Amino acid sequence: MENCTEQMGIIKKNRTGLSREFHQLREYQIGDMLSRIDWKATSKRLELITRDYQEQRNQTVVLAVDCGRRMRALDGGVTQFDHCLNAMLLLAYTALRQGDHVGIIGVGGADRWLAPVRGVQSMTTILNHLYNYETSNSPSDFTEAAERLLTRQRRRALVVMLSNVRGEDGNQLIEPLRMVRRRHVTILANLREQSVEDRMKKPSASLDEALEVGAAAMYLEERARLLIELRQHGIFTIDSLSNDLPVALANAYLSAREMV
Repeated sequence: MENCTEQMGIIKKNRTGLSREFHQLREYQIGDMLSRIDWKATSKRLELITRDYQEQRNQTVVLAVDCGRRMRALDGGVTQFDHCLNAMLLLAYTALRQGDHVGIIGVGGADRWLAPVRGVQSMTTILNHLYNYETSNSPSDFTEAAERLLTRQRRRALVVMLSNVRGEDGNQLIEPLRMVRRRHVTILANLREQSVEDRMKKPSASLDEALEVGAAAMYLEERARLLIELRQHGIFTIDSLSNDLPVALANAYLSAREMV
């Protein structure tokens, strides 16, 4: 699977100096930042010594998957819920490989929670936990889910919510995500419907078809406005088609984890 992630376009990050975890002392090299010089070690060794930093490990990622009624909709013959689960599994594997802990919480439906686990071998635990996940008959209650998450995950973490939100969800979605954002770095991974994209590209041969295109354009515009508003509140957003979501989500995680 490691080779597979590379082929899919997931960008590995091990960027010295950009994280907050001390790695080692070493001899100064031309181009090193002066702020990285360890003056105490320099005085002892009588030569310039630089502090090296590496990406911090042992961080926590909590994956929140929307199990509401809307996620039953089909996209390319597969439910949106299953598309999100596929993206979650790739992200979970990527995070475990980075040395991070991964937890999972269900949004909507039954109360489901997997406390954060660590190590690539924990993929079996994650798969077993997700095996009985299913969508509910009711819309998701984002406020209730946010309260449960904040109760169970008190330590600062990277929270990734996977859903298919629409412009009409603004009142029910913005405040719960703001609640989560006050404690955690937050990403909303939004699944974009292929059927809507296809309708926008298809020429209109009748008035009814033209009206369909107009309705689809309005739908996309309202959705885009919601994502803009979420970003204004400090929430990272991804808006991807099902085929692109797994890699887009994994790369967003690798970028956002530096902020945890």
